[in-house]
Parts: sequence; C-alpha cells; structure tokens
Amino acid sequence: MLGLGQLSTVITQVNGVLANKEQWKSELNTYRVEAAWKLGKWDLLEDYLSSDQQSCTWGVRLGQLLLSAKKQDAESFYEKLKLVRKEQVVPLSAASYECGTYQRGYEYIIRLHMLSELEHAFTELQETRAGSTPGLTKLPPHWSDRLEMTQNSFRAKEPILAVRRALLSLRPQ
Repeated sequence: MLGLGQLSTVITQVNGVLANKEQWKSELNTYRVEAAWKLGKWDLLEDYLSSDQQSCTWGVRLGQLLLSAKKQDAESFYEKLKLVRKEQVVPLSAASYECGTYQRGYEYIIRLHMLSELEHAFTELQETRAGSTPGLTKLPPHWSDRLEMTQNSFRAKEPILAVRRALLSLRPQ
C-alpha cells in the first residue's frame, strides 16, 4: 500500500492489526510512521514515535528526524542525524566488498542523499525562522541538479521526492 501511495489505508490497516496484535507494534510501526510523515500528519507521527521506542528502522529514523525538524529541535535533530548517517554508511561500506556493489549500495547512497537534503533544508528553515534570511519563495536551486544526477528510476527518485514534499510542508507559508 505504501508503494501505491495509499497512505491513509496503511495507517488504518496497521492500526487495525495492532488493535488485535499489540506485540507486533515494533515490526509494523515503521509503516504507519512513514505514512504519517508522507501525509504531513505530524501529530500522528509524534504519537506513533512515542508509542514505540524500540524501532530503529530507516523509516522510523527518518520520521524522528522530520519531527525534530518540525519542532525546530536542533540538538535532537543533529544528534539523530549523526546516528542515522552512521547507520547508513556501515552497510554501504560492507557492500563495497561484494560483487554488484553499485546496485546493492545505491539504496544507501540515496538515503545519504536524502539526509543531506534534509540537513540543508533544516539549516535554511532555522535561518528563515531566526529572521537572518527572508522567507524562501522558491525551491532550492540545487534540487533539480541533484535529482538529475540520480538513477532514472522510480525506486531511486520517489523517496527523494517524498522527503522534499515533507520538507516543503515544514516551511512557513
């Protein structure tokens, strides 16, 4: 359902399953966390993240970063960012020793790409809110160049675009 863009359905389905099988929360929470940030439902995201402190999947970590950015909690944001980057670099370096390295490691390269854009957007967001720069009225100019450099596939571009949509929803109107 996530792949089909049926984000509200994902939340409904996971909540339904968890009503009967509470012990599955750590495995299923990542799906509703991802759906919540993609929908821009920050209150739900906060609830889902606070209800399950055990999950440490990519989707949960990204949700934590976006929520920290939404709350303008710089200390928490940079602490989590450092941790998430480390978690992505380890499998990337392990993949570099295997055959088919580029394709295997590309998922982690995309994730690092997303983290870089998230960090830049958070910095801009803080500067805008501090009043040191005027409110941003257009997209960051480097976004199109960076997207053009990625593989020309849905699997590579969709996660980047999803994070960008979430970042745009964080900006002051």
